[in-house]
Amino acid sequence: MVKQRSQKYLIDFSIATKKTYVPSWHHEVIAKKLEAVERGEIKRLMLFLPPRHGKSQLATINFPAWYLGRNPSKEVITASYSGELAQDFGGKTRDLVNSEQYQHIFGIKLRPDEQSRSKWSTEQAGTYTAVGVGGAITGRGANILIIDDPIKNREEADSEVYRDKVWNWYTSTAYTRLEKNGAVILIVTRWHFDDLAGRLLEQMKNGGEKWEIVRFPGIAEEDEEFRKIGEPLWPDKYDFEALNNIKQTIGLMEFSALYQQTPLVSELQEFKPNYFRYFEEEELEDVKMNINILIDPAISQKDTACNTGIIDVAKKLDKPFWYVMDDCSARLDPLQVIELVFLKVNEYRHKYPLANVRVFIETVAFQQAYMYFFKEEMKKRGEYFNINEVKTRSDKEGRIRGLIPMYKTGVILHRPAMKNGPLENELLQFPNGKFIDRADALSFNQIASQPTVRSSSPRKYVPVNSESLTGW
Repeated sequence: MVKQRSQKYLIDFSIATKKTYVPSWHHEVIAKKLEAVERGEIKRLMLFLPPRHGKSQLATINFPAWYLGRNPSKEVITASYSGELAQDFGGKTRDLVNSEQYQHIFGIKLRPDEQSRSKWSTEQAGTYTAVGVGGAITGRGANILIIDDPIKNREEADSEVYRDKVWNWYTSTAYTRLEKNGAVILIVTRWHFDDLAGRLLEQMKNGGEKWEIVRFPGIAEEDEEFRKIGEPLWPDKYDFEALNNIKQTIGLMEFSALYQQTPLVSELQEFKPNYFRYFEEEELEDVKMNINILIDPAISQKDTACNTGIIDVAKKLDKPFWYVMDDCSARLDPLQVIELVFLKVNEYRHKYPLANVRVFIETVAFQQAYMYFFKEEMKKRGEYFNINEVKTRSDKEGRIRGLIPMYKTGVILHRPAMKNGPLENELLQFPNGKFIDRADALSFNQIASQPTVRSSSPRKYVPVNSESLTGW
């Protein structure tokens, strides 16, 4: 039974040939995609995962051995950023094929006269070739072409000359080695938007080859089938604390590329890492200030909808600075939003007794019901605060770009705990990132701070039980 399952399923094969191999759910997902490649159902596959999460072991070492066991007359080419690393992969795959466990499962033997790490052949005329990016592959074809990390480090990623070298090698050398119906598996760390994967994805958008994409960030950015937002990919090896320590050590830019598979390109960024400045808690003690709770509600709770973004910003009455105190983004229903806002208002009133706490909420379509729910909840609880309806007219990107000069001049300050956090990540990825809920909520503070009434200014609801409120 083990032999038959190992012949049929890549995960079973991986376990049978290495007793210490313990797969996680993401390995199962990847294995199913690789099995579809072997069956000819997937011709182009991209795998985006963090370092040390088992992608190379499964896809670059185990898969070629399993594939050749099922197809001993086929040809495989494996490439990486250096010939040495590619040969290391080739040697490990060769040793796996020569192992006792493998021979028990498949019984495929290698030709004794060709068993180097970079080139070896089966007795059925199948071949395996390992090569560095830029290297020649003369005389070898590929039913399977595996490219595992064509870029070595940040220096290579930021070099347009090197990115062009990788692209030219792929298009003029590697791609031309493909046999009819050959498959390409690209395993990359997304160092740069313009890397090999980025250029192929851009081609796909413009009608080029269609790619199957498997992307698993180290920390989930949204709810997935097997984990919730904020959960680590492989907690048995890298739990949240370990990943957070890595992020603090290597910085947000490298963590985003290496572990989240979302490249941040310094020369294209509209918000730069050095724009972010921080305040100390003592600066807000015993001072008169306004605290604005800014809410950007999601249009719906459907999976395709944006999250609800909530940002809390304080401003002293006699100073220009914005003190960003807290931020969150989640898929929340109206009742959850209202409960969270009441908690925030009570917390700030208790912690900052001289502060004037206000709420600003964007109201479009059904979101207008929020105003009614808030008013009714105030009456029910006997707790009152000023709530303001914000109707935006400009586009989100335009509003967010309005924050750039404020960040550049040091007007906007973050709480230290927010360093390398989700808000900064959104801003650094803007406008190419997947989410901008926090950044959009923060942009409402430009409207909330307007001293005069305009068509896009907030419409206030001031309960009769509340004290009169002043503007900024």
